[in-house]
Amino acid sequence: MPHAPAPSAPTWVVADTRTVSDGGPPDLPSRGAADRLSPWQHGWRLVLVWVLGLGVWLFVGTVATDGWRSDVDGPGAVEGLLLLDLAVGHLALFVVAFRRRWPVGVALVTGLLCLFSAMAAPVSLLALVSLATRRRWPALVLVTVVNLLVDTFYELVVSPVLGLSDDAVLTNLGFAVLVYAICVLVGWNIGSRRELVRSWRAEASTANREQAARVAQGQLAERARIAREMHDVLAHRLSLVAMHAGALAHRPDLSEDERKEAAEVVRAGAHLALDELREVLGVLRADDRDEVSLSPQPGLSGIPSLVAEVTSSGQEVHLRADPSLWLRSVSLPGSTGRHAYRLVQEALTNARRHAALAATTVELDGRPGGGLSIQVSNPVPGRVFASGDGRGLAGMKERVQLAGGRFGAGQEGERFVVRAWLPWPEQVEPA
Repeated sequence: MPHAPAPSAPTWVVADTRTVSDGGPPDLPSRGAADRLSPWQHGWRLVLVWVLGLGVWLFVGTVATDGWRSDVDGPGAVEGLLLLDLAVGHLALFVVAFRRRWPVGVALVTGLLCLFSAMAAPVSLLALVSLATRRRWPALVLVTVVNLLVDTFYELVVSPVLGLSDDAVLTNLGFAVLVYAICVLVGWNIGSRRELVRSWRAEASTANREQAARVAQGQLAERARIAREMHDVLAHRLSLVAMHAGALAHRPDLSEDERKEAAEVVRAGAHLALDELREVLGVLRADDRDEVSLSPQPGLSGIPSLVAEVTSSGQEVHLRADPSLWLRSVSLPGSTGRHAYRLVQEALTNARRHAALAATTVELDGRPGGGLSIQVSNPVPGRVFASGDGRGLAGMKERVQLAGGRFGAGQEGERFVVRAWLPWPEQVEPA
């Protein structure tokens, strides 16, 4: 290192601390992409070290020209060294522009160029700080040792020619070691801060992906819930319509009044199905600020009306329940009553599909703290009148499991039985 005032290293390099935009955290970039500098950031660093290097060169040139008066043979050698110093300094400035691509090589080359150039000293320190941001001790030790050897050569060989020599060689080398230590610490701190920013970006990117996954999962769950609700509601209505439409198509012996009655059932069932579908779609299309008026959801007390409606359409259904159950149902949670209604509705729909002419029995029993038991059974016909895709039983099982209950369905002897148990808390406010 030349015997000249060294600039302050901490002012040469600043970390790239650009934050994530308000639009959401980006994907985690690679190390090079995360630390890439803009043209402006590259430019002002190079201009700064060029100005500092030029100041060092002017200082050395001023001191050297003062010795020309006492040394007749000196001006030619000194002038040549100063021109070489200026040329090598600009070469080092060009090389240091590639310090982020080849940090170790550039640091070694700029350090060696300081053998004949005082102007290259600030450039060499910039390369050392950039290398220190990588936080690799072996490369830092190698570059520091090379720079100290170069400083020693400059103090012992070049400085006497320029008239800069003095008796404080060890002091100058000690000052150089201090400057190198400061540069390494500053670069190490910048590298640590960049690593911290990268970790923050990684955490933000991970959190963003997890949030997107949770949103997608929530959307799928809501779609499944809506689809299940529409299936439970519309399948009941449309199965009634299909049964009476089939009677109109395949029963030519029906009287005119019977035909009108069946057609009226088909018309009423289709109208109710459209109304319920319109209500569900209205909820899906409604904005958060809109107020959507919905009819009360059916519960346990709506099961007798459901049985009466199915019976009036021609399907024989028997309801068996303790009369006191309806009095106790005031303490049944609304969600449990709604699940019970949908289970019975779907079970009757399945019975109508597979055993339209068989009598179906619905049995209900329960009390607070003991749970609500539901059983729907019908004889297994010798001939299946309709077929399904098997989603009805799967939907009922999923509904019961989500409610924390138990579900079972299968053939028992000559009957097909659907059993479900739903929890009924002992202490709950009236629904």
